[in-house]
Amino acid sequence: MDAAIFSLSFAVAAFVVFALCKPFDRRLTLAAGALFALYLGLDDLVTGLASSVPALAVVGGAWNWSGKLYSLALAALVALALGIKPAALGLTLRQRHLGTSLAVLGLFVVWGLGLGLWFKPGVADAETLAFQVSMPGLAEELAYRGIAPALLLGWIGGREPRREERMPWAAIVATAVVFGLWHGLGYARGAYSFDPMSALFPFIGSLAGGWLRFRSGSLLFPLLIHSVANLAFHLSAYLDAYLGGG
Repeated sequence: MDAAIFSLSFAVAAFVVFALCKPFDRRLTLAAGALFALYLGLDDLVTGLASSVPALAVVGGAWNWSGKLYSLALAALVALALGIKPAALGLTLRQRHLGTSLAVLGLFVVWGLGLGLWFKPGVADAETLAFQVSMPGLAEELAYRGIAPALLLGWIGGREPRREERMPWAAIVATAVVFGLWHGLGYARGAYSFDPMSALFPFIGSLAGGWLRFRSGSLLFPLLIHSVANLAFHLSAYLDAYLGGG
């Protein structure tokens, strides 16, 4: 029950964020905001299914592999049902401004290492590294940098982005704020909680990822910066040990 209440509350919060960003971009309509909020609420719900119903944990392990697979399946279903084309999701290997993307990738390696040295996550096992370098980047970038902005901008029913369209900052900020809230908000036993630090860093990373998705015209580098930052964070224990040993 807690999971369902949180997902509904999260969808409401997503719609409020949309409403605050809507005046800054005429492309954001009420219907788009409703789809955006509904999708992200459902994404949260399916991502937590394996934790709420252990029988649905089709993949074992300490990490939520099953939930991320359900999130990917939901994204595919929504894209097919609403006629969202690959170009609207950034599903292309063709890159604009490749040099910029490579520079941001390098910065996110440093970002991940820096956060790891600060928060000290400890030595990660093989499953942790495999999960962190794959599933969060795949599922979360497709949801928050692929499907969600496409819904906000009305790129459904076969509509595609035009090359000359301006940077959709309202959609980027909306998805970044909601992504931060998703990491920082909690609900258990009738009470909400909020951890500002858990929300802040995903929000910052999401702003960069959203900008890069539209700057490059592709979801590839947002996915890569997410994955390498996660990997660097969990490998930072080795750098910490080396620096301490020095």
